[in-house]
Amino acid sequence: MDVNDFQETTTRRGYVYSYYHKLSTEGKPIVLFLHGFPSTHRDWSSQITYFVKKGYGVIAPDMLGYGKTSAPDDASEYKELDMVEDIVDILNDLKVSKVIGVAHDWGCSVLSRLLNTHIDYVIGAAFLAVGYSPPQPNFDYKTQIAAMNALFGYDVFGYWEFFSAEDAVALSEKNLDSLYSIIFPDDPSIWKENLATLGKVREWIEKNNQRPRAAFWTEEEQAAHKAALMQRGLQGPCNWYRTRLQALNNADAQSIPQEAYNISIPTFFGGAMKDQICIAGAAKMMMSKFCSNLTAKEFNTGHWIMQEAPNEVNEALEGFFATLS
Repeated sequence: MDVNDFQETTTRRGYVYSYYHKLSTEGKPIVLFLHGFPSTHRDWSSQITYFVKKGYGVIAPDMLGYGKTSAPDDASEYKELDMVEDIVDILNDLKVSKVIGVAHDWGCSVLSRLLNTHIDYVIGAAFLAVGYSPPQPNFDYKTQIAAMNALFGYDVFGYWEFFSAEDAVALSEKNLDSLYSIIFPDDPSIWKENLATLGKVREWIEKNNQRPRAAFWTEEEQAAHKAALMQRGLQGPCNWYRTRLQALNNADAQSIPQEAYNISIPTFFGGAMKDQICIAGAAKMMMSKFCSNLTAKEFNTGHWIMQEAPNEVNEALEGFFATLS
């Protein structure tokens, strides 16, 4: 990616967002890529390169708390609807009225709320690993953990507790290689025991446990990823978890009308079949309930679909894009 293709927008909230921006050619639409934890726009490198060559426009921000984008310390600044408005500010600044949304991990929550509140900006929406989720006006973390145990027999989201803790930032930054070895594992099956289960990721990082790096990265690529992530440190990224555990989105969720929960525009779900946390079958079932024009595809990967199967993901997304008018 050319350094000259990066721009900045100051949002109405006063935060500066950094993003990669490339104009479309041949009348192709613009793709908005929204990353998750703990990432930057770099996670979309394979997709950006592929679709720019195909003539698509691209907007790929560093999300709030990441890379060169502002990183407020206060968790209340990371509410979903506020971040949606930040994204809308970027689109308006660029005079972009229509995009295809593509999201992964926590980026999927922002894309979901964009559909609930500003669906007129979106002609199609693709969700990778994590599916579309309707608003949760009564979210409670302990209730969710109990529900996951009842459905799947384990905590699933146990790691949220650690990343929302006061000492998570200092501990994770101190033992950054340990954090990377569990978040980007060489074997995705270790997530069930060591990430999904309450208390286990704290134990992992406190002990500075290590595993070989994920096969989809070279040593240089992983080092570059760490450098980009640590530009702002982990306070901002961990605030995404604190916002959820403190139920800071609940009041905003109550303001979204029930009819906005249902999504009629074309949607795509890419399920990561080896992901032990973002369980593909459950996400597809949820999307089938709320998304009336759904295309779904399974990928034989762990959570990091875009890096593990870039060619397959690009081809699947291109096929989905071709169906959009």
